[in-house]
Amino acid sequence: MMPSRPLTLLACGLIALAASAQPYRFGCHHFRNGGHHAYQPTNIGAREDIVSTIARSDTFDLLHYDIAIDVTDYGGQTIKAATTITHVALISGADLRLDLVDGLIVDSITSPGGSLPYTHMDDLLEVDLPITLAGDTGELTVHYHGQPERDPDWGGFYFASNYIYNLGIGLSTIPPHFGKVWYPCFDSFVERASYTYHVMSSGTFRAHCQGDLISEIQLGGDTVVRTFDLDQEISTHVSAIAVANYVDSNFIHTGAYGDIPVRLTAKPAQLNNMVSKFVSLGEAIDCYEFWYGPYPYDRVGYVLTTDGALEIPENVAYPAFMADPGVSLFDNRGLFGHELGHHWWGDHVTPYTHNDMWIKEGPAEYSGHLLEEWAFGAEDFVDVVKDNMLYVLENAHLQDDGFQALSPMPDPQIYGLHTYYKGAAVIHNLRGYLGDTLFRQAMHTVQIDHGNATLDANGLRDALEAASGVQLDDFFNDQVFTPGYSVFTTQSMTSVPDGGGFLVDLVLRQRVRGTSGLHTNVPLDLTLFSADGQVQDYQVSGSGPNTALQVFCPFEPVMAALNRYNRLNQARMDHEFNIIPGEGFQTNVPRCKFLIYQNELVDTTLVRVEHIWAGAGDDPLAPGIYEVSNVHYWRVDGLWPEGTKLDGRLYYDGDPDELDEELYGISEADALLAYRPQPDAPWSICPDVSLGLGNLTDGDGFMTIDTLRQGEYAFAKGNLFIGMQEQGHGTVTLSVSPNPANDAIIVRGYVNGAGILLFDIAGEDGRPVRRVTVSANGNFEKRIDVEELPAGAYVLNLGDPRTGRVGSARFVIAR
Repeated sequence: MMPSRPLTLLACGLIALAASAQPYRFGCHHFRNGGHHAYQPTNIGAREDIVSTIARSDTFDLLHYDIAIDVTDYGGQTIKAATTITHVALISGADLRLDLVDGLIVDSITSPGGSLPYTHMDDLLEVDLPITLAGDTGELTVHYHGQPERDPDWGGFYFASNYIYNLGIGLSTIPPHFGKVWYPCFDSFVERASYTYHVMSSGTFRAHCQGDLISEIQLGGDTVVRTFDLDQEISTHVSAIAVANYVDSNFIHTGAYGDIPVRLTAKPAQLNNMVSKFVSLGEAIDCYEFWYGPYPYDRVGYVLTTDGALEIPENVAYPAFMADPGVSLFDNRGLFGHELGHHWWGDHVTPYTHNDMWIKEGPAEYSGHLLEEWAFGAEDFVDVVKDNMLYVLENAHLQDDGFQALSPMPDPQIYGLHTYYKGAAVIHNLRGYLGDTLFRQAMHTVQIDHGNATLDANGLRDALEAASGVQLDDFFNDQVFTPGYSVFTTQSMTSVPDGGGFLVDLVLRQRVRGTSGLHTNVPLDLTLFSADGQVQDYQVSGSGPNTALQVFCPFEPVMAALNRYNRLNQARMDHEFNIIPGEGFQTNVPRCKFLIYQNELVDTTLVRVEHIWAGAGDDPLAPGIYEVSNVHYWRVDGLWPEGTKLDGRLYYDGDPDELDEELYGISEADALLAYRPQPDAPWSICPDVSLGLGNLTDGDGFMTIDTLRQGEYAFAKGNLFIGMQEQGHGTVTLSVSPNPANDAIIVRGYVNGAGILLFDIAGEDGRPVRRVTVSANGNFEKRIDVEELPAGAYVLNLGDPRTGRVGSARFVIAR
């Protein structure tokens, strides 16, 4: 147990050192897109709590906190402290009401005029001041002791693993502000003050805090008091101390606006590893000064702790395990970049309340994306942006109790995936709406005009409009104040010769996911392609369900693509690539849940796959299809030389909360793949597809496209003909060989006319085990793989969805 010092020594030894008194954020995630969200607060207080705290800032302005704290009782995990608050009255005759948890015992409150009466209950310390007039400046000191609190999940004051430190946010608590767990304060984002810290410690513990080290005084034995002064004003959630047997690594980074001291702090055994993980820190500083403006504090600093991270100015709390050799530089860039981004967004410009937490978390997370672009280029940047958006599409609505608007975020979801990762996606979209030049100008100007202040979502919109000159009502209404996502696709394209080029008429279709509201005035990148690979880019605007537009193109276009450069995050994942004869390529199309296999290539083939995270099930259906997924579908396009043959495979997942739960969660008995050659055609049964059904109630299976065609694909349900009476063999003949079979059967026959045939292989119990669609015109022949089926007797049923004609044949698999 560490020896403790009496409060009298603390008061004499520390307060005597102090002349007067001054106050940051939460950064609770460890890995970008990791498993550490969503947090759902469970200890939700009255909404009036935070409203009341904010209102107190209209009665007094707290100018400076001078905190003298004794942390020598490591074993008992208690503190003894005296906090001196310098304040100015904003109205006459008011008493001072401070936030301080009941678990800390107030011993007395003193002022230059003597002791002051007070009451302390329900985490509120009310001090009876002498009669004050508006404009009067005063000072009081609260003497207290006890065990500071920790949030049940994350945050608060820690005595852990030979570290002593605090994190000023409580993840499971609403309001989340946790300055009050270790000193009396106005505990909100609104109130800001400067700070002085006098930290008494013993043994090997030494304070390494934000601000400048002013003095170190040895009190006897191994007890020491270290004093730090932070001149810049911060809010209570980012006021912090950190105490351990720390050592520092210091260097100077020369940024765009001058020299910036940098300090990395860790225990001796971890310091070298920590330094090695921060090799890109200078690039992060340069990147953020480019996009946001001058660094707003006097030092960039990080200190290792056991839990966190939290964006404490000049001394970011950073989890010690991130310095472990097995943790990648990529993950460290994502985390330290996020926390550094907070020094502009969350520390310097702060949300007014926790229900606009996205204002600090969204730009901070996007800061990590910008760092990838700055350090490694556009391709790596697009990968990170797409990975983030895919994570949002897959998980945010599941972990956050549905699709949520960013503002105002309900209390239980303020630390959810929407706040962090949709927040980052929307900041990327803001950049896409404004363009790089105006985006940078706006972000700089907001920092200048609203630094050391708070904004709600409406205030941020107005500030960005004033800074950029661009009206942003539509952007905020669609992307901030409304849940869900939008996606635009090309519905149709026609062209006619015009002079030396072509007039191209297009119709764009908008679909939505998680909302019924259609987005308005969306800036879109449109790219047109010629058959020989020429491209022409345009910027167009989309609104409402359909947008008609006309552009001039110097060549005849055969293909159109939207958002090819990923300037917007929408309800779509896409990937464009070339397949070159003789060279391998990635079979699994990244982020698109689509596999493509090379069959025959005659020349380099451009392939573009889009996975649309919105439904097209309300579009027309051809005979044989009675339901199409209203959640997602695919578009396959490209420049395919004549003779190109590709195969594909799609996996469906009907497990709970997966994309295909509604369609196949109960049964896959009537599962089919739907296809249409262009978006304005009806969905019909896709030809040349083999379905691996397996267990018809487990929700999982795959569909192999034996001949991949350009067009659109969707999971569907349709007519299967199993159990129907045969309607004669006059128009259908059917044979199966070999019989008995081993690995495959060859189905041969004749059908009167052209169309799609359905083959269902059923076991002796009548349960379908394999489904195949075949395009036929008169004579047909189809090889069907049966290698995965167990030995036994089977029935092959043949159906035509247009007429209901059915044929059947029996065969045996013998091994």
